[in-house]
Amino acid sequence: MRKIFLAIAAILLLGTGVALADIEVTGEGMSKDPALANAMRRAVEQSYGAFLTSNTMVVDAQLKEDKIFSHSKGYVSAYKILKEEKNGDVYSVTISATVDNRQLKDDIDALTILRKVVGNPRILIAFSQEGEGMQALKNKSFVEEINNGIEEVLTDKQFRVVDKASSERFAQQIADTHDINLAVNKAASYGLKFNAEYTLLYSFSMKSGKVSQRNDGFGVVLPVKAKLIDNSRAQVITNKTVEVRGEGDTAESALEKAGRAGGKEIVAPMIAVLQNNWMDMQQNGALYTVVIDGVNDADEIARFTEMFEKFPLVNSAKEVESGGGKTTFEATYKGKRDQLDRDVLRAAKELGWKVTKIRAEDARSSWKKL
Repeated sequence: MRKIFLAIAAILLLGTGVALADIEVTGEGMSKDPALANAMRRAVEQSYGAFLTSNTMVVDAQLKEDKIFSHSKGYVSAYKILKEEKNGDVYSVTISATVDNRQLKDDIDALTILRKVVGNPRILIAFSQEGEGMQALKNKSFVEEINNGIEEVLTDKQFRVVDKASSERFAQQIADTHDINLAVNKAASYGLKFNAEYTLLYSFSMKSGKVSQRNDGFGVVLPVKAKLIDNSRAQVITNKTVEVRGEGDTAESALEKAGRAGGKEIVAPMIAVLQNNWMDMQQNGALYTVVIDGVNDADEIARFTEMFEKFPLVNSAKEVESGGGKTTFEATYKGKRDQLDRDVLRAAKELGWKVTKIRAEDARSSWKKL
């Protein structure tokens, strides 16, 4: 009855938005420290049960065991020892533990599939002029038709697409800044604002194309380029170029037909790459590099790696280089870059470090231990 009451209480607390829950538990061990660790684990186990429903399917029970329960101390923000006693070889500790339910829920969500099938990712379709200036926007219908062609193929394949108005705002930002070298990073950043896992950044070149007048109308030959960007890492995962053609009674109608066909043609060969990348990310995670300046002691390096590997989104972590006061780690991580940053800070905090991020680019972030 006590366990049922505690589980119900935890659910009620979560439903009202309370992030912290106090739970009274008892742990046993051969000495005080193991008994205390066991008590914390039991507190987390009770909170963990409150999050599970009949609609939740655990990805991997062993992963849950390793990544949640073995890291119980990380979810207990405070505790008070209520009673200690020793009976023969068994040490018993009863505590009142404050469990950070918000952090626990975030990590449980990372280890569960709330739908029985992993859905397709969300995609932002964005237009980049790549140095052509406003000249490229003289025929807006052409740009819209490329977008329509891309969107048609993606939605037919049941991918979720960010609305056109958001894409147009991003296109205007690129036009205003002319900051071509940062186009990929800007696209990734903008995509993340709309919870899009990928951005499909397309462009075309009027200079390399040709619009010709014929006896019966107009013909268009135009190269269309597209980059598929992993927004979490601001990294291009595939890059395609196609030459599209269109015919019409007017130059405008020929451009529109070429645009629609080009949108379909450019995205079709990307579908398989996109699906494979997405599924691999879901199952294994992506490779990230973390550099920490101020950490070069072997024991500290080992402690950080061990601590970091315990977090649910971390599939693996290892030291790859150290020297000159800096250490470089590589981590296979299942979340986004902002989640990775959160876990770097969590690991540092549990080790008693103070760190600040000094730089981030693509899948690499650099930190300074203060």
